[in-house]
Amino acid sequence: MSRIWILLAVAAVPSVTFGAKPIDGFGVEAYGGSQGVLSAADLCERGTIFNALKVVRAYRDNEAFAFKHLEGREIEISGRLVAVKRDIIPVEGVPTEFFVALVTPDGKPPEKFGLEFRFPAQTLKDRPELACQVAELWAGQFVTLRGFCRGPLKSPDTEYVGIIFNDAQIVD
Repeated sequence: MSRIWILLAVAAVPSVTFGAKPIDGFGVEAYGGSQGVLSAADLCERGTIFNALKVVRAYRDNEAFAFKHLEGREIEISGRLVAVKRDIIPVEGVPTEFFVALVTPDGKPPEKFGLEFRFPAQTLKDRPELACQVAELWAGQFVTLRGFCRGPLKSPDTEYVGIIFNDAQIVD
């Protein structure tokens, strides 16, 4: 009986958007909406920290969702570090040196998807404090990293699809 009263009480609450941004096509007016729609703002624009498992599942189960909500945005992701390796990656046809931090949900080598956070070597040379932070990373460590999501890229050198994050940073 008390569940019914709670449900009725929730239904009687005036329209609230909880500070969410409007979603295209749902008629919610800017921050506060007057049309009674509870809106869920774009996940990435709320400052959400994603865990690696959510990102991997998004690309595995619904790549269109991942494309819309992740790619082209700077987001923070937490997960377990597999390794940090130096790699030469062509950028606009020019071979560029990076340190790549490979992150997975469980810290084990990826089977299908791995999150690759790219730290440009030149940036590490220019910012010694960041270079020290990258040097202190160790396999199995739980990390939170930030980067611009470029999206999935299948490399002929790996057995998995790398989800690429450029201009990586370590979040304290």
